[in-house]
Formats: sequence, structure tokens, C-alpha cells
Amino acid sequence: MEAQGTKTLLTELADFYASLGTGDIPGNVLEKARRVLMDFLCETAAGFHEGELASIAIEYARETGGREEATILCDGSKVPAPWAALAMGIMAHSIELDDGHRWGTSHPAVAVIPAVLAMGEKMKSSFPDILKGIAVGYDAMLRAARSINPSHLKRGFHSTGTCGSIGAAAGCASILGLAGEQFAYAMSMGGLQSAGLQEMLHDHPGIKPLQPGKAALAGVLSAEFASRGAKSPRTLFEGQHGWFKAMCAGEYSEEALTGDLGKRWEILLTYTKLYPTCRHCHAAIDLVREAKKALECTERDVESIRVKTYRLGIVEVGQIFLPGTFEEAMFSMPFSLAVALRKGNVTLQDYTPELLADEELRRVASAVTIEEDEHMNAVYPEERGAWMRLVLKDGRSFEKGIPVAKGEPENPVTDGGLREKLTAMLAPYYPEDFVPGLWEICVGSGTGDAGYRKILDHFGRFRTP
Repeated sequence: MEAQGTKTLLTELADFYASLGTGDIPGNVLEKARRVLMDFLCETAAGFHEGELASIAIEYARETGGREEATILCDGSKVPAPWAALAMGIMAHSIELDDGHRWGTSHPAVAVIPAVLAMGEKMKSSFPDILKGIAVGYDAMLRAARSINPSHLKRGFHSTGTCGSIGAAAGCASILGLAGEQFAYAMSMGGLQSAGLQEMLHDHPGIKPLQPGKAALAGVLSAEFASRGAKSPRTLFEGQHGWFKAMCAGEYSEEALTGDLGKRWEILLTYTKLYPTCRHCHAAIDLVREAKKALECTERDVESIRVKTYRLGIVEVGQIFLPGTFEEAMFSMPFSLAVALRKGNVTLQDYTPELLADEELRRVASAVTIEEDEHMNAVYPEERGAWMRLVLKDGRSFEKGIPVAKGEPENPVTDGGLREKLTAMLAPYYPEDFVPGLWEICVGSGTGDAGYRKILDHFGRFRTP
């Protein structure tokens, strides 16, 4: 049954997003969009070299062929826009260094930006239009994620996939300039394609990047279908068999979905990741790095490490103590703490087969205990912190708790810190001028001087034959 003329939660969102011109996006939102784009592009560049699933996706897209609409970054192949979005989403999520949003427990860049770039290249969109598409896509995805979490996550869903398809559809609808009704249909089709389960954390976690990649593909598909006249339920969220009922069994917030439109831009509330692990590890890694400096110790000095944190974090990163693969290591808090004690940091280069087999690192990881803390459960997701007590063999100890990890909106990473992260991350794969050159295009130049074509050309100059 059609809801002719009916105002729904979906149409309220769609009408707002469809009404926006590039001049309607606040300056601080556009500046953040530049930086999340920069972060995403560098993660894609690293994921191209590190991601096993990424190579499968690229090979598949190449072999499938089709109209040359959009470029798979790093590889250089031009394929239909949905396949380019799929491949780039998988690449960027392969190294667990992409941005996130703690209220929505999801990673927006890897679902939204591949779709926006693929559609933007196809449509020859301006740089301001691409930034607007990113901002709109983030907002739609993260409002949806905020409205149903943490109940959604507790039921076993992977928000990056389930909510990402809505955000990717909104970003692509923005690129296409769809009017309100078509915009709503595009977002609705994105919601109908919501998919993603957390079970991958417990067996072959390397498949996890498929879910944001598929969300990006769904976003392109949804906007394309809507632009060609396809219609979809406008009662997506609150309908009898709608998204809220399916995703969280009545535990949802309409205010989180539609409140303060144009005032609360969710992109400003995202965090930047500094370590290539699941975000739930980061507060504890911050603490162990601080302990290493304070006690002037290494992992060889450690007797025991006791960590308290919230239940959802333990479910994701407190199950694997002795990882056997790079993918497992990204979801192992105990092993990541051992690495941080040895190296003073945790980087992509710290999960080699040699280090994963290192007996001393494995001893320290086995000496970690992780406990659920009821207070932290109660304040989640407003806080996603950790408490730690580290004891050395000589009896000295370090004890401290923090409410959030470095990189959150309350404790942001500076431009210098972001560039330092990206430079270190890409050092094994690219010459030292890759990051500064890309930064100048994405962040340093005026919007009239920038453009996705320049980004593509920059990647092309550094592509290995």
C-alpha cells in the first residue's frame, strides 16, 4: 500500500538532504569532509597492498568487465560504478584504520566514500559536490546507526554494513541531485539492502570488509534505480514490517534519527583511528603505551595486565588471545597490548608472521585478563574507555582508567597527528612525497583548485606497473 502524501521519518530526512546546495553545508563540516576523504584515500592505498579480500574483489571486478564508469584506486582499472565502489570499500576496510562513530558503532568512510567517489567520477562531479555527498552520506548513515544502537549491535548486526547502505544511497542521491521523493526512494532501497552480521568476528574475520563494500555497491545501485523511476517504501523506518522493527525490536530513537537536522552534523562526531585494530582495543592501547613510558619497561618486564572494559568491547576484541593471522590480530586486545609494550606503538607492520609467532609476545598476551565493568556498560556509548592495572616482575605497577581513546571528538587528532599516522602507514608502499601531495589536493587547496580528477592522477603517478 502506498503512503501517498504521507510525511514519514524517511521523507523528512530526504527532503532536507535534497534541498541542500553546496553553499548550505557549514564550513567546519566541509573541512571535516576533506580530512575524512584524505584518511579514507590513504587507507585504501594501504588496503590495496595488505587486503587479501581486496585482491579478490579487484580481480572479480576486472574479469566481470562492463562499461568504464569509475576507477578502482591503486589498481587503475575502470569498471562499472557499483563494482568500483565495492572494491574500494573492501580495500579501505581491510586494515582496520578507518574512521568511526561510537554512538552508531559503525565506520562511515568505507561505506559512504567509495560510493560517492564512484558516482562522482561517473557524473564528473565538482569537488564541492563530492564533499557535500560525503557529508550527506555520513549524516544519513550515522543518524540511522545512532537511532538503533547499541540494541542493534547486541543482536549481532554489523552496523557498518546495515546502516552503510542507507548512507551510501544518500551520498549518491546527493551526487545525482535527486529531488526529495526520488531521494527518499534511493535511501529506502538502501535500507532494503541492509546487511551485515558480527559472526565474522568469531571465524575468518578477514571477510569483514565485504560488508561495507557491499553497502557501497548497494548505495550506487539504489540511487541509479531511483533516478530511473524505481520506487520503494517511504515508511522504511517506522512501517509495520520496517527497519526499526527488524533491526532492534522496538529499542530505537526517532529523535536520534531526525532531531536537529542541519544543526547536528554527524560527521563532526566521528573519530580517527591511530591503530590498525578494532576500535574497542584503542583505549587499552593508549593506557599501555602510557604505562610503558611511565615505568620505562618492555614486554619482558611484565608480570600481568588486568583490563576492565564494557561488554560489547569484550565480545569483539576480548576473545582471541593468541592470533594466528593478521586478520585475527586486528581483533585481539591481548596481543595488541603485548605489541604496544614492545614497540611503543601498534602499526600495520607489527602483525607479521614472525611477530605473531613470537614466544614472548604470546606470553604477555596470555598474561592479560579482561573483565566486564558494569559502570562502563551503563555509560556506553557516551564513553568507550578502559581501566588497566599493569604489574611488572619487580613489583612496580601502573593503574589508570580513561573514558575515551585518542581520536574521539573530545580528544581529537591534530592535522599534524593525522599526517604522521598516514605517513607511517604508507611508508612501506609509497615514496615520501605521496602523502604531502595528496594532502595538498584534498585539504590544502581551494575547492576550485581541487577535484577528483587530480586525485586520480596523483594515484596514477604512483601506481606500480
